[in-house]
Amino acid sequence: MDATIGRLVGAALAGTLAVAGCASVNGPGNEIKRGSVAYERMIGRSLLDAGNNRRIKGVIAKARSGKEVTIAFIGGSITEGYNATDGGSPYAALVADGFRSAFVPEGGSMRVVNAGMAGTPSTIGMIRYRRDVLEKSPSPPDLVFVEFAVNDGDDPTNGAAFESLVRKILDSPNEPAVILIFSVFQSRWNLQDRLAPIGARYGLPMVSIKDAVVPELEKGSLSDEAFFSDIYHPTNYGHRLMADCVITALKAADAAPASPRDAPIPDSAGARFAPIELLDAARLPASARISVGSFTDKDLALPAFKSSGNFTFPENWRRDAARANEPLVLEIECRSLILVYKKSRASADFGEASVIVDGQEVDTLDGAPTGGWDNPWTTVLVDDEASERHRVEIKMASGSEGKTFTVLGFGYVK
Repeated sequence: MDATIGRLVGAALAGTLAVAGCASVNGPGNEIKRGSVAYERMIGRSLLDAGNNRRIKGVIAKARSGKEVTIAFIGGSITEGYNATDGGSPYAALVADGFRSAFVPEGGSMRVVNAGMAGTPSTIGMIRYRRDVLEKSPSPPDLVFVEFAVNDGDDPTNGAAFESLVRKILDSPNEPAVILIFSVFQSRWNLQDRLAPIGARYGLPMVSIKDAVVPELEKGSLSDEAFFSDIYHPTNYGHRLMADCVITALKAADAAPASPRDAPIPDSAGARFAPIELLDAARLPASARISVGSFTDKDLALPAFKSSGNFTFPENWRRDAARANEPLVLEIECRSLILVYKKSRASADFGEASVIVDGQEVDTLDGAPTGGWDNPWTTVLVDDEASERHRVEIKMASGSEGKTFTVLGFGYVK
């Protein structure tokens, strides 16, 4: 961080703490008190890159003018708000409150969309972006926070899905701003070394919770028990700290001189999935044909969103184990195709499924692996440069003919 950014962050942090108050969230272990010099120093380290601020300043100006703004969050369980308990708020809600307090005048309007989904990487995030973000508000989001740095270890595209999601958001006609948030596990691990170059490529502001807290955790001035509620999720104090990092970045962008022009959007092969869309039992494009075979049931044993109670992938195809082993067959013209399926906790009921693409078996998927908890999982079936007609068959593998398997949906790029 250069000296100019450091001064802006310092000024923004002072304003953040003045608005929010300096009382610490009570919790076990060593906390660094909000409002202290050590806390300011910790929050100041979180601004990994100020990026291009043109779009963010536009959102802030729109909010200050009294026009309605929409801010959205997409990520994993931390964004969804896991383990913010006993009166605590998840970081996303706290960021929304901070944005409203700082930039929305009395009588102004702001909508908030939280599209966090526990246990999912950006591969699933890009597939469900339209359904869970764009369709959840009358107007497209003006500002989107993306948080997948601790979930993308399960991304089968090795970063292409993350870049594609970023590109998908940035390419929206209303030109929203994007801020990347890099959370951290108790093990001190995240994927910001892989994801930060993507943010730099697009000139995006980036907030690193890892950079903020790990030095203090290593010194012992901040204890694991204070920041982490388990090996994955923050405590109430941790969520508050995360929110302070993000709000400070917003205020630093507000205080900085405007970037002279918008950051250019590069022509990158890493964004090849950006046009991806969801295909499920309720969203079948006219160009596709599907025969469900023995996959005639709906699976209702699914996780639900904390905010709404709605199932994560309700329009699915569940194999009726009592029927003959008839495959689910999808015929579609596409250049990319990703299968989303369920990893069940019911190991006695669920089995393995074979996936056949254009007559060749390409994968055998375990519907009840060790550690499954009814969560969605992905595998890439097609990833080509040109669009062609493909035939995909999914049927129970040898030895699993009497078992169950659930196809949650597909992501496809025409």
